[in-house]
Order: sequence, then C-alpha cells, then structure tokens
Amino acid sequence: MFFHNNTLLIIFILGVIATFIGFGLRDRNPGIILLGLGFLATLFAVVRKAMELFG
Repeated sequence: MFFHNNTLLIIFILGVIATFIGFGLRDRNPGIILLGLGFLATLFAVVRKAMELFG
C-alpha cells in the first residue's frame, strides 16, 4: 500500500510505533499525547494515500 512512497511509509510506521508506546503509557500525560500524535500521524498517512489513489 505504501511501498512506492517512502515518506508516507515512514510517517505510517512512526505513527503506529507512537500509538503503541502511548497506549502503554496511557495513565500519564505523555502517553496520552503520544497516543494522539500516533493516531493523527497514522490517519494522515492513510488519508493522504487515499487522496493519491482516488483523487
């Protein structure tokens, strides 16, 4: 899905990693921030790929 665009692949992977780290630390404020940033980065990569594919 993301193999021909390295920037989107890196954003997607870092977003997933940040989400997992944030989920592990969700009792504290940095964990919630990482969880949100990871989700937004992953969402951005998926939406951007969908815009390239269908737009």
